[in-house]
Amino acid sequence: MKNSTYNPYVTERIHRFDNTLYGVCYSAPFMYCKQEAENLLNGNNIIALHNQLPDAPELIVIPLAGNILTMFIQSPENYPMLQADNVRLAIDYQGLLQGGAPLLALAKHFLFWLCDVASPGTEWKKITAFPFSGVVLSEQFFNDNYQKFSFPFLMESLKEREADVILRTSQLSLSSDRYQQLQLNGWQQQRASGSIF
Repeated sequence: MKNSTYNPYVTERIHRFDNTLYGVCYSAPFMYCKQEAENLLNGNNIIALHNQLPDAPELIVIPLAGNILTMFIQSPENYPMLQADNVRLAIDYQGLLQGGAPLLALAKHFLFWLCDVASPGTEWKKITAFPFSGVVLSEQFFNDNYQKFSFPFLMESLKEREADVILRTSQLSLSSDRYQQLQLNGWQQQRASGSIF
């Protein structure tokens, strides 16, 4: 079944630093508009990306926030396709707080990424208590911190957890080798200003 509701322009591509496609991330503002129903996914087919890309990506990242996150937490059994090995559910720090213990319980069955790591008022112990499989750094956070003494310690703590670390930016400003030295796994090509939520 062709998925005509979602076109390729609602995604941001994630690349490794050798420029191979690593995954795609849906942009929440576009994902949840013009739906035929109030379901999180259109006909359970949003992850059938063979309709949109010539090569299937390794990862598909789907942002969850606000009411959509609430719906997911209340009825996770409605979304078994989101348990696929190549699917990651992206939340921000506010989503982590909103989800609380029920979201933590779902982390046994679903894989989560954290976006926008250091929002104002962040309590690091709440982040470290959640088993994120990946982290997406904003361009501003990266530019403000990558030269600081503490940055390698942050990266090392994420690597110890075996978390993917992705930079979300409109274009790369450093060499690919430099990003790899900083222990980033890849970068997400930002298509619009602001958060993916």
